[in-house]
Amino acid sequence: MNSNHEIIEYSKNLPIKLFCQRIGSVSKHWHRSIELLLVLSGDLDVWIETERFTLKENDLILINSNQVHETYSKDCVLIALQVRLSMFHMDWLNTENVFFHCNSSLQINNKHFDYIREIIAKLIELNTSTVSYNQLLSYSYACRLIYELLIHYKAEQPAVVRTQKQMERLGKLIEYIEKNYNREITLHELAELEYLSPSYLSHFFEKNMNISITNYLTKIRIEHSLDYLLNTDYSIEKIAELCGFSSPRSYASFFRKQYNELPSQFRKEKKYDSIPLDHLDSAQNSSYLNLDKYDFFGKLSAYLNKNNFKNKMENERHKVNLGSINTRATTPFTNPALTFCSVGRAKEILYRNIQDMLITQQKEIGFRYIKFHGIFDDALMVYREDSAGCPVLNFNMIDEILDFLLSIHLSPLIQYSFMPKALAETPEKEFFAIPFIMSEPKDYTKWEYLVTQFTKHILKRYGFSEISGWIFTFWNETLSNFPFDFKSREISLQLYEITRNAVKKVNPQLQFANTSYVNSNLSTDTMQYALKYMEDNNCIPDIYLFHFYPTSGSPRNKLKEFDNDKFMEYMSNCSLSLSNDPDAFGTYLDMLNNNLPGRSNKPLYITEWNLSPSHRELLNDTCYASAYFIRNILKNYTKADSFCHWCLSDWMEELSFPADLFHGGVGHFTKNGIKKPAYYSYLFLSKLKESLIEQGEGYFITKTKNIDDFSIILYNYCHFSDLYSKGLNFNFSYTSRYEVFPDDSKKELIFTLSGLGDGEYTLTEEIVNRNYGSCYDKWLEMGAVPLETEEVETLKQLSHPLLKKTICSVTNQALDYKAVLEPFEIRLIRITKKE
Repeated sequence: MNSNHEIIEYSKNLPIKLFCQRIGSVSKHWHRSIELLLVLSGDLDVWIETERFTLKENDLILINSNQVHETYSKDCVLIALQVRLSMFHMDWLNTENVFFHCNSSLQINNKHFDYIREIIAKLIELNTSTVSYNQLLSYSYACRLIYELLIHYKAEQPAVVRTQKQMERLGKLIEYIEKNYNREITLHELAELEYLSPSYLSHFFEKNMNISITNYLTKIRIEHSLDYLLNTDYSIEKIAELCGFSSPRSYASFFRKQYNELPSQFRKEKKYDSIPLDHLDSAQNSSYLNLDKYDFFGKLSAYLNKNNFKNKMENERHKVNLGSINTRATTPFTNPALTFCSVGRAKEILYRNIQDMLITQQKEIGFRYIKFHGIFDDALMVYREDSAGCPVLNFNMIDEILDFLLSIHLSPLIQYSFMPKALAETPEKEFFAIPFIMSEPKDYTKWEYLVTQFTKHILKRYGFSEISGWIFTFWNETLSNFPFDFKSREISLQLYEITRNAVKKVNPQLQFANTSYVNSNLSTDTMQYALKYMEDNNCIPDIYLFHFYPTSGSPRNKLKEFDNDKFMEYMSNCSLSLSNDPDAFGTYLDMLNNNLPGRSNKPLYITEWNLSPSHRELLNDTCYASAYFIRNILKNYTKADSFCHWCLSDWMEELSFPADLFHGGVGHFTKNGIKKPAYYSYLFLSKLKESLIEQGEGYFITKTKNIDDFSIILYNYCHFSDLYSKGLNFNFSYTSRYEVFPDDSKKELIFTLSGLGDGEYTLTEEIVNRNYGSCYDKWLEMGAVPLETEEVETLKQLSHPLLKKTICSVTNQALDYKAVLEPFEIRLIRITKKE
């Protein structure tokens, strides 16, 4: 709606409305609610009745009930809080006539403004929280806001007072103008609408709106013309006609008077500048714009006083009593957590630091397969052509990589990628900081030759009995519209078919998987097309490979054409939109299992998975990550045959290395080899036994078959706020990463294991939480400053899980256990009968 009475609908439970907005021009309007505007960024001009105020960053202004007001800004982000006082049941106060004078641009150094800002920030924090009964807290803060306004900002009612009848009349007139601005409107026509004389109507309108009807109509027409100027290629003549101007000359004259330049100049200068504002269309231009994804929420954190606003008790906890658990009733358990690990690119496996991390990981956890990219990378000097254009192949460096992997009992996923420069059709199509070439081959026959000769080479070198247990696949994330992809899905599938058939010709018993796919919707036209292509061309995969990142959006639509810089920026973004569904992974796996042809007799491997595809997701370094992986694997272990965390280390050559140690990298290890909490989630999972006794939210109990030897995992998972899931970092910083969890209570778990043999048992507990096993939290304790080499070693030693051992006696075949888990805690319990 343009300039008229704004009808605001409120919840019955909470008569306030909160918006974070990027604002353009808002024409004259009013509402019965009071409205507080808090500027987060930029400048804002506000006209209230006859007065104009210019607000700067952090300024605050209150607009009273039924005050005619309008705003203008080239680029301003603000918080708008609308409060309907009459719905707070304050019978002792005439809410329709109460008036406030609250304007920080005039009342400088008023300390009470800080408290108003603090309340607004807290209301936003609560508004995005999932804590039970948070509306009750919001209501209490809203009441406190009204109290502050009444005590410190209540003022005398000004002379300009309009009756409800006058406000309704203005509303009808303005609504009529808005609907008919694109044609000629006469004063006589408007007067007849309200059964008034033209002279009386003119006087009435100007008195109440502080602008003549003619000037108001011209202003509305100019505002609507902005949409055509910025978002179409219409001529100035066409725009003038569409917006109701009598002629292009008239339009240009009025436009110049308002903007000090001609429409054509404005279009040339502003068309692309307007993009960050998501260009104001005809509806948005005169109303508030919802803020989509701009990181101004960090500013609000400064307003919060955590000592004043404590919305939960430090010792609050959830109590869960599992009762008696029969340890004799078991089902077989196959542990899919140990199937796959990963490294970024093949070349990295030659680095000593990466080898040391892999050796440690294999010794302590022990995975079966490893995934990596770029086995045909030019850095490995695999492919060149002689002067006659004939291929010259060299597999020496690949042999070094594969020899090392086999020495630590890891079987490779051989991914035929990426394109050697000498074979690339488009060698300039490079991707990543240290680039791969993401091009199709200039000669498909030479690509087939490369695949065939390499496959024959490893078959001869390692033997069929060895490589028959390997997995082979083509490329990475084709059919996904990511920069890995080719020009068309037809090219992707043809190259997949050529590569698969080349491998099968060497030995048809080698296992070939589909090109790894990442998409939350398997029913997309592209995937259905791919499955049909594979069936029609007799190249159905033996194994399914899929990736998963719990994001609620992707760069696909934003990156329709290849742009390395833009995609790198996306991958570096620490504010990607994440799914607000804690069970999104399980839903994704259900979808795969229900739709993949032949799934019942083909393995499904998740070969890339993390909190986010971003290499700067700061939660990656925290205890949240360990709880996330533990929970999702234990809840979904029957739905997939692997759960590969991407990736081994923050030492990855996809992006430039940041100076900060805890930069939100995707690894199990920091770039200098410190184990992060996510590492311990897989370490704990590796200790589970082969028989499952019972599982549920927060616990997983296993034992060795026919022996009283138990391994139990407990966890206390807490999900982040809806606001954080949208990529908006409110009350979140490099050294404060747990504030985005609205419900981070402790969890008390109580249970009794029954059916044990009587006697003495050793009970060993290993605990990872913010106090133990979290290198990031220990680094905070050390002062959160860059570390010297010897201090890195100290941090490694400080970042081990807490180890507790007790001897307990079992009588009457029952063992009682009780634990209080900190937020994000994971706990491994091993119970072994003493000889």
